[in-house]
Amino acid sequence: MEQPKTFSIVLVSPDLEKLHASAIMGSGAAMAGMDVNIFVTMEALRAFLKKTIEQRSFVKSGIGATLLDKKVPLFYQLFQQAKELGKLHIYACAMSADIMGWKKEDMVDVIDDIIGVNKFFSLSMAGPIVTM
Repeated sequence: MEQPKTFSIVLVSPDLEKLHASAIMGSGAAMAGMDVNIFVTMEALRAFLKKTIEQRSFVKSGIGATLLDKKVPLFYQLFQQAKELGKLHIYACAMSADIMGWKKEDMVDVIDDIIGVNKFFSLSMAGPIVTM
């Protein structure tokens, strides 16, 4: 069975546990040679703001608080490492950013661009899409 060429994640939840899980899944897929597209939308986009990361004001359920206590590399750091090792792209949802008044410069550098949902689906058609 042939491996899909792309793997995509729609990130909706701002929960640190889910952000971390998406970074692990995305990193693994990128290192396996897949083109990975992450679409960050709704409240999940808040976690990618420079202000949120500086203040560490994340939504924490499950093991989220433990991730911070143990000082493990956080989701945005894992995404950065994956971008250096493979083909991983992170896109902010244009509608969510517009509604909240956020610009690309408000977000951490792992965000590649702000795009609409139609553009995301055109990039993601060659493989599975997971929502977290």
